[in-house]
Amino acid sequence: VISSLLNLQARGAEPGVAGALAESQGRVKAMALIHQLLYERNDFSQVDLSAYLRRLCALFQEGYRGNRANFALRVDAPGEIFLSLQSAVPCGLLVNELVTNAVKHAFPEQRAGHIDVGLVATDDGHCVISVADDGIGLPADVIPGVSSSLGMQLIPLLAEQANGEWTVHREHGTRFELHIATAAAEGA
Repeated sequence: VISSLLNLQARGAEPGVAGALAESQGRVKAMALIHQLLYERNDFSQVDLSAYLRRLCALFQEGYRGNRANFALRVDAPGEIFLSLQSAVPCGLLVNELVTNAVKHAFPEQRAGHIDVGLVATDDGHCVISVADDGIGLPADVIPGVSSSLGMQLIPLLAEQANGEWTVHREHGTRFELHIATAAAEGA
């Protein structure tokens, strides 16, 4: 319902406002997808992050299908990796922000490229979520948590809410990584 209201509001808005409303709509969809997965599994304590990332990225691909997207979105999230609900929501929002930022900024002037979303389990009960692009790279003066854009402000806040640690790599495009404890490690 909220997503539909934002969509209706965006129809008559000027382009800048319509873009901001579309980004908010993406955030709402990211949260709604987590709740959908909870209901499907009938388990309200944890979310399969692998399934969630695959479906979230499918929503992105669906959203850009008619817009002649100049990027390919690839997901590598094998197996099942579970996160608590308290960690999964900010992780989902973080991935949403990072993919949205890559779509908006990594490939200017119709430059083609790739956005890769990955999930890897580590031996210590943690996992690493990554969002990488082979675009123009994150400028040195753009600092998550310091830069004025909402997306850049949200990155450290969402990582903290998920009890994770984030890093950014600026070589050969941009790569963000979030290291976080899985539900099994949280329960131990």
